[in-house]
Amino acid sequence: MSKTLAYAYHGTGASPGGNTGRIAMQQLADVHFNESRGKAIQGVWNAFYNQSRKADDRFHWLFPPGKNERVAALMAWIDTMSPAIASYGLQKFLQTRQRGAFFVNAEYSSSQAPNQPALDWMNWEQIQPTMDRVLQESVGYYKPAIHVVIFVYLPSPSGNSVAIWRRKLAIPDNVRLAYQAQITQIISALPTTYVVHVDELPRKPDATPPPPPPKKKRKWYKLWLSS
Repeated sequence: MSKTLAYAYHGTGASPGGNTGRIAMQQLADVHFNESRGKAIQGVWNAFYNQSRKADDRFHWLFPPGKNERVAALMAWIDTMSPAIASYGLQKFLQTRQRGAFFVNAEYSSSQAPNQPALDWMNWEQIQPTMDRVLQESVGYYKPAIHVVIFVYLPSPSGNSVAIWRRKLAIPDNVRLAYQAQITQIISALPTTYVVHVDELPRKPDATPPPPPPKKKRKWYKLWLSS
């Protein structure tokens, strides 16, 4: 059993026994991906954390991914590797015992594996300071027993902003069921509510129009004359 899985089982009272469980456990233990260990995000630090600029100016969510070849190729790779990436994400959740997500820089390649995308796992404490609502809500309220969240981002030439896209990847059923007890235990120890920090104040409601002026009362003699 890997150290990650041994840690996940520690204190749960659960056993990894059973043929199906052993197969799923082996599948999870065998999944590995290239990681940048924070190097991919160094060049876009201002895009993620420069709070002198609003999050809407740093994160751009509406660009079509097909317009950039690297992004399109990366999205296709994620679709192909979805079960393995989701299993790896569950491994990270079990290891860290925190909500988190994968981030992939479409322009980064490591010297050790230049032809492979590099994943970075970031937890809630690292994501909340971005002040971006979509990032925070995606990580604070996804269901770790069902899927894993992955973000692909493309830095601007200055590195002060990124175009960014989100995918939710389903965890394979056999892996999810094999670790259901551990997942449930970890979730029970996590907060049920995550405070989302944003730099935009809620829009004030439109001012209520003044009431119409009261009708003037007609004098009694005018009423009498008109009757």
